[in-house]
Amino acid sequence: MPSRQETSTDQSFQSPGSQFRPAAYWFWHSIPSGEVTRRQLADFVAKGFGRIYIQARLAMPREDYLSEPFIAAYRDAVEVARTLSLRIGIYDDYNWISGQSAGRTVKGRDELRERHLFWCETSREAGEISGIVTSWTSGMGKDILDWQYDEGRPAWCDWTIEAVALHPAGDMALADEASPFSGPVEITGSSDEHCAFRISGDIPAGFKVTVFISARSRTSRIINYLLPEAAEAFITHGLEPLVSALDGFLPYPVDQIFYDQPAAGFYSWGQKTGNLENSLPFSATFARSLAGQTGQPLAIALLSLVRDIGPETPVIRAKTYGALSQQMNDAFFGTLRTWAEKNQLLLTGHEILPHVGSFDLNGTFKGIDPRIAPAVDFFGIDAYRHLTAADANNFIPQLSPKLADSVARANGRSRCMLETYATSERTPLRAAGQWELTLETLRTHLIRMHFLGMRQSIWHGLYMSDGTAEPRPFVNPRFDFAPGINFEPWWPFHELLADETARLSAFIEPARPLTRVAIFYPLHTALAEGPRHEHADHVGAWCRTLLERRIDFLFVSEDAVAEAAIGGSLITISGQTFDAVILPAVTTIGGLEAIHALERFAVAGGIVWSSGGSDHFVPLDGEGAIDNPSSKSLARLPTSDDVEALQSAFSQRGPVLRTDAEHRFWRWLGEDAAGWRLALFNDSAEPATDDFALSSGFDIALWDCADGTETQHGASSRLSIRLEPYELICLRLSPALTAASRLALPRSVPDRTGNEGIVLADQWTLRFEDSPRPIDIRVDCGWDAQGFETISGTATYSRMITTSRVDRWLLELPVVHTAASVSVGGRPSGRRGWRPYRFDLGVLGPGNHLLEISVSSTAANAYYADTPFKGGKDDPAGLGAPPILFFSGR
Repeated sequence: MPSRQETSTDQSFQSPGSQFRPAAYWFWHSIPSGEVTRRQLADFVAKGFGRIYIQARLAMPREDYLSEPFIAAYRDAVEVARTLSLRIGIYDDYNWISGQSAGRTVKGRDELRERHLFWCETSREAGEISGIVTSWTSGMGKDILDWQYDEGRPAWCDWTIEAVALHPAGDMALADEASPFSGPVEITGSSDEHCAFRISGDIPAGFKVTVFISARSRTSRIINYLLPEAAEAFITHGLEPLVSALDGFLPYPVDQIFYDQPAAGFYSWGQKTGNLENSLPFSATFARSLAGQTGQPLAIALLSLVRDIGPETPVIRAKTYGALSQQMNDAFFGTLRTWAEKNQLLLTGHEILPHVGSFDLNGTFKGIDPRIAPAVDFFGIDAYRHLTAADANNFIPQLSPKLADSVARANGRSRCMLETYATSERTPLRAAGQWELTLETLRTHLIRMHFLGMRQSIWHGLYMSDGTAEPRPFVNPRFDFAPGINFEPWWPFHELLADETARLSAFIEPARPLTRVAIFYPLHTALAEGPRHEHADHVGAWCRTLLERRIDFLFVSEDAVAEAAIGGSLITISGQTFDAVILPAVTTIGGLEAIHALERFAVAGGIVWSSGGSDHFVPLDGEGAIDNPSSKSLARLPTSDDVEALQSAFSQRGPVLRTDAEHRFWRWLGEDAAGWRLALFNDSAEPATDDFALSSGFDIALWDCADGTETQHGASSRLSIRLEPYELICLRLSPALTAASRLALPRSVPDRTGNEGIVLADQWTLRFEDSPRPIDIRVDCGWDAQGFETISGTATYSRMITTSRVDRWLLELPVVHTAASVSVGGRPSGRRGWRPYRFDLGVLGPGNHLLEISVSSTAANAYYADTPFKGGKDDPAGLGAPPILFFSGR
């Protein structure tokens, strides 16, 4: 018989610390009163949150940000948080886009505003830069433009000709066919929207010139991230006012500084041509560095960004972007890290992730070129952080946590914090969000993200207020990337999710994942080829096909591969051991060392595969191309059959020999000091069973994430695991001397053989929480389909049930939208926020009993009613099928 221990042997599992508990941005839409601060922070702690980041949103007037009342309220919130043992991280800016501090950074310091490089290719004696637009920002509306720009628009000044290149009008065979243009070029007129120039020198027949002109935005509140003095001004005006007011609260409870998407604007214009899809952030220091970085004159280095200049193009281009990235990292992240350490704070945060919400490297933000932002060299950026963070969009499996865990491990850490924000899928206006979010959807998402590398979730966000019915995105809190989940009717159930997912994270923490595949991160290919190159799709295809077969993987940097340790047919990179290395459509590499390491690995019997790309790689620091070291090259995207063939060549590692249904459950497997930890999740609406053959006998302990207890199940060499819909199970496997032949896990599901149940189809009444009167109601469909389509909230279904004998009874709710609590005769019988909705009613004697089912819907029907964001449908609310009563024996 299983033996149940009331106290888990791992205290961090039973009572997870703040690093495992959900965190959240706390959206301030105005300066809160002391009463609001105390009430909301206590509520957040009660619902299971371990950390809060105070974030002023667009609803708050800019002039209130960092005002004396704001700072006083901030200090008050920190004082309250300390009494609640709630950790605080400093969110570093107003709204988002770190560095602007609501315009304070550049006020009176115009030289710190963003400067960009534009270009025009022509064979004529005159040309211009005109029609400059920022479609990425303007697409979000006037309120976003008013936030980012004085006058609500980008306007330009200080136009400067930086370089002029002469080159053939058509394709070029060699870089030396291009040269700096020696003739005079002058600006003949300019305004805040355009710049005209004239070329006085001769342009030979068959040739063109490309004129590179920089300009500073006189209206942008975004800083020039290439200037360390801009980061220093940001600290002076945006961070020091907060930190100086928090004397005595650093490093507890305030222990982090969190940055968010620092990036210059993404501009396009009428004359833009070539490979680079946006204007280039620019500074004089960056321009001066390029000759040393690329070995080319400035004009040729810049020309390589916009057109092919022969075989040297990828080398010059990647080196130029590498110089840009390094200067940005040093100037902004390096300055922030130095300041954070001085103030005993840990630097964390996330940059723009073009892959957010996707597995493809550039699968989301199609209108930007990530090479002009801190948005490609993720391994390099992470070296400046103390803690790794990333963000996720919507509630689907995606690349963000896996790549973030990878860069963390490359920098001596592991796992990550992961922000999740919701964007609308029912209307084109993304900021309208998803008030239709259910607790089941959120829980499923968080479990997947933990399996993929997340340590702590960060919810975007908890709201100070729920706004109004005005359909105005961003400024109206209600439609500022909803939902503010503390205004969801199902919010009272949130601690069930928080406790369970925190324990899952604590369970995973001490173990090192069993990783089979290392995906070579194609940094220099991404820089040389651009975001539309096939490497982005190949990365996504490998991720998806590996996950389909539940094969764990990580990304590895080229530098780490160069230092890999090879042991027979295995390779250890950044502390993780792999059976195979994958090269996804690689064309350009930083040097020869990593390729030589892979050659040695292949000779030793290791697996090196590639897809797409080329048979030869172009190194940045070598002479000529080098052969692709792969033993197998796919000329196309990988398929599930390819991954099955790859897997068949793996050596036996870990406790699981095989499973009878390879793809059935989500699986996380890792080794700790005493054995193995196995977590399984049935991401399905149907129950499922999987059989696991183990490599030897193991003592099996079930760690219950719902309540923090541990149950010993004895020894076995074969497991048969049945999981209910959306059930999570965590198993500790310790080596055993003897083993039973087969062990069935995990929970005792009631035996319903011969027990069809009693369908409670009628005689129901419903009482809404704000109404004293019950109404007759059907239970075969929700209240939204019975004339109450604009009502969101909690309502209680009631009816009498009659039992004829003493028996133990179970209640099953086949369809619930979206969380339910049950009582019989006024006695609580449980709460559920996700399937299966099954409740133990206990022992009931003969007679009549009042059965009450309180159901909490989402806020969608109320908040989207009479708005353009509704999307033409009502969301289900309440019970969607008749409850069923079962007896389970005395």
